[in-house]
Amino acid sequence: MKKNNLSKILVVAVIFLVSVICTLPSTPIWENAFGSLTADEQTGVPIDRFDYQEESSTHSVLLTISVNKMAEVFNRPKNAPSYEELLDKVSDTIRVKLNSIDNIHAEYTKTDMVEKKATLRVNVENVEKLKTIIANSKLYAKLPLSLAKLFPQKKITLGLDLKGGLDLVYQVDLDSIQEGDSIADAVNRSVEIIRNRIDVFGIAEPSIKAQEGNRIRVQLPGVKDPERVKQLIQNTAMLQFHLVEDQAVNASDLEPVSPTEKLLMSKGGTNQMPMWFKLKRKPDITGSDLRFAKVAFDEMGSPMVHIEFNGNGRLLFGKLTGENVGRQLAIVLDDKVYSAPTIQTRITGGSAQITGKFSLEEATDLATVLKAGALPASLIALESRVVGPTLGQQSIDAGFVAGIIGFVLVMVYMVIFYNTCGIIADVAVIFNSLIVFASLVIFGGTMTLPGIAGFVLSVGMAVDANIIIFERIREEFRSGKTVRAAISSGFDRAFTCILDSNVTTLLVVAILYSFNSGPIRGFATTLGIGLIANLYTAVFFSKLCLEGWFNGHPNRRLGL
Repeated sequence: MKKNNLSKILVVAVIFLVSVICTLPSTPIWENAFGSLTADEQTGVPIDRFDYQEESSTHSVLLTISVNKMAEVFNRPKNAPSYEELLDKVSDTIRVKLNSIDNIHAEYTKTDMVEKKATLRVNVENVEKLKTIIANSKLYAKLPLSLAKLFPQKKITLGLDLKGGLDLVYQVDLDSIQEGDSIADAVNRSVEIIRNRIDVFGIAEPSIKAQEGNRIRVQLPGVKDPERVKQLIQNTAMLQFHLVEDQAVNASDLEPVSPTEKLLMSKGGTNQMPMWFKLKRKPDITGSDLRFAKVAFDEMGSPMVHIEFNGNGRLLFGKLTGENVGRQLAIVLDDKVYSAPTIQTRITGGSAQITGKFSLEEATDLATVLKAGALPASLIALESRVVGPTLGQQSIDAGFVAGIIGFVLVMVYMVIFYNTCGIIADVAVIFNSLIVFASLVIFGGTMTLPGIAGFVLSVGMAVDANIIIFERIREEFRSGKTVRAAISSGFDRAFTCILDSNVTTLLVVAILYSFNSGPIRGFATTLGIGLIANLYTAVFFSKLCLEGWFNGHPNRRLGL
């Protein structure tokens, strides 16, 4: 074999291997082999850290999930997720997975961040049934996790029209931007904070981007509770601590108010009357010094939010509580008093609890927005669109069936009419498809319904390119040339035609991508990637295969 051909084969092998490695995590094979949890999550929270306890009174099972704090303690990378984050993600993934099963309901009962444990109550009859359900949920790997680390963790992102979800457009309120902040800074910071809130909330594959006119577009596939997500995004989460000057049932009892003071009402509750508080206008501490916020439970099992300050906040909090023992300290969020406990002693640990008769969802959302940070400006909702998951699944099913039928028919056609050359063309089309899928993973592209249309069109053009080449080869062979000479001449004469057709189409693709957005860009992206891959697979790869097949075998028939 020529040295030149050997280098070409090496290049093909590398591209094929990279394409398979990038595509495999997006297939059902991956979840069956390596589980739906990431390698870090499976290592930090292994299945042997699950503890089961039956509750005869409620006919349910308590599932306690704990972190293996000694897992890879000496080999953890610098950017590894914290054990709190691992416990958060794993317990929530398991809860969501269990709730997706018919007649199964799982809910949090306790979270202990000191011991790194989370407890779920699951309404199953016995421990063995719950163990069987978890074993069949494909959460954990069946193969060694060391193999999974050889593959990228990213997968092909499905658009809203395929997966269903929520499409929101917000505009930053210019009047609420703080003095000294530019519009661009406010928009960019809002994008980052929204992204942090969504990530902590656990929504998979979100798309959060700034647009022209100080607008922000948020696309969230798979959302089941749109109103809760909207509330989570728009909550400014301005946390402040004020010393209480006075309190009363009626605001009139606290007047007059000086310029250095202000009146705020407490949140109230089912069995608690709202109160009015006179507070110092300037907060003594703000949420900017928060290090951590997490849902916790009091002695009665009621949800609350546990917060901890960073180094600077710890010093300020210790000084404030030390100098004001016996006074009330109001915890204010978005100009509403959530609680106003009396300072009993100096607090040096830098931790506090926010109580307010929360439901578990309310406490979870409040902890999420506090941890992500406050928005720099208010958001005005301009557009809200919900795409049902049923419609998305129907689109996936219909597109999958149509794609498979078309793909099989084309491949059968090529084999019938071009024999060996048709088989090579089919392999080239499969290679082309792998390159498209791998590119979407590498560059973070999103597969939409128009994207599927672009992909199918690129497959058709890939087959068309092979047909042009084979017809040229047939003409050269019938003119009296040898097989090898016909192959070489056929590819050379067909290349100009293929290049012209693909380049002109790529120009249209570039225009579609540049002057449009959303679904049209999805069509342009997959079509463009497919055309570029087509130039490689139809011209370079197919020629290499044909030359390799007939090299040293002059008696083999061309089959055209």
